[in-house]
Amino acid sequence: MDRSRSRPASHPDMIVSQEPFDRLCDEIEDTGLAAFDTEFVSESYYQPKLCLVQLATPLGAYLVDPLTVPDLSRWWDLMIDDHTTIIVHGGREEIRFCQRYAGEMPRRLIDVQVAEGLLSRGYPLAYKNIVNKVMGVAVGSHETRSDWERRPLAPKQLEYAVEDVKFLPEIWNRQSQTLDKLERLDWAFAEFERLIENIRLEKDREGWRKLPGVLRFSAREQAVARALHEWRDRVAEEQDRPPRVMFRDDMLVDLVKRMPKSVQDMNLTRGMQRRDYQSYAEEIIRVIQDAATSAPSEWPQSFMNRANPPLDDVLAKLLSLALANRCAEMNLSMSLVGTMADIDELVRWHVFDKQQGELPKLMSGWRADVCGDLLTDLLDGHVSLRVSNPRSDAPLRFDRRS
Repeated sequence: MDRSRSRPASHPDMIVSQEPFDRLCDEIEDTGLAAFDTEFVSESYYQPKLCLVQLATPLGAYLVDPLTVPDLSRWWDLMIDDHTTIIVHGGREEIRFCQRYAGEMPRRLIDVQVAEGLLSRGYPLAYKNIVNKVMGVAVGSHETRSDWERRPLAPKQLEYAVEDVKFLPEIWNRQSQTLDKLERLDWAFAEFERLIENIRLEKDREGWRKLPGVLRFSAREQAVARALHEWRDRVAEEQDRPPRVMFRDDMLVDLVKRMPKSVQDMNLTRGMQRRDYQSYAEEIIRVIQDAATSAPSEWPQSFMNRANPPLDDVLAKLLSLALANRCAEMNLSMSLVGTMADIDELVRWHVFDKQQGELPKLMSGWRADVCGDLLTDLLDGHVSLRVSNPRSDAPLRFDRRS
């Protein structure tokens, strides 16, 4: 089969038409494996705009121009089938692109950044650091701020784009062998599934809950914040603009606090005199007043965290030390195993919720094997800790009390 139009070179040409792209998809389907990366711009659009697709198979690395290839659906179908393994690095955006264009999540996804977090204490490691660590090869990162939408792309951009994907198959090959020897391969696949599930759940999370200071709002103010956030998102999508560029978070929050009843009141807020804001002034007031005067039964359910018991913070810090020491012993990345929020969740569940309800993250799956018993034994007073070797990466020792 003639692949002359898609064969990689030191200065690779992009695949810019349908026929060579379809041939590349044939190759991927035959091999059952592809590394995948993307370049995109997000500063000017409601959703990131896909500007370049990088793919690598055992036969080589390829660049695809999504701005000129009419139909990429064959690739998205491969991402969601049960036979093609997709390898990425820090692939959250690649998963989102798959979700957007295929309408589903990838079925067989490998993320080498996650895998490396199960083999070392560095997570998340940049791509160039993983390539250097695993392959012993130095790659550059000088094109990370490139304008990927502009055409033609420069040779340096093309070289960078190929480097971003061509090492991924061999990196995973080496990582998987090490994970298997350490009996952590199942851990890796569980984390890949967790990554996908977390992205799947993003759409179910209400974005207004992330607004600064919203935890301190009254239920009525939260209703207004939700309404303004939904209005902003709808208008931004209509205009294909980033929501925060169209209307900044801090200004939205200020309107919630002031809750103006007229355009004149609204204009007392600094910055609201901008012409583009004024064009929406009446609409903004209507959104605010409709939400503010709605029935309390329609307001958001409160999501204030209950006050921390006095020892909560101290206990969480104690468990954090224990978890850090255990991760050092096992050469695991603590930031992948558990965050302070995960530790706090465990303390609340074990001490204050009397171990009722859903198991905390640190008590589930492979994490329970790594640290679950240690952390709960500490909380129950079954073990004590002391400094054993202050020069060690894992200086603490935990002794079971008789």
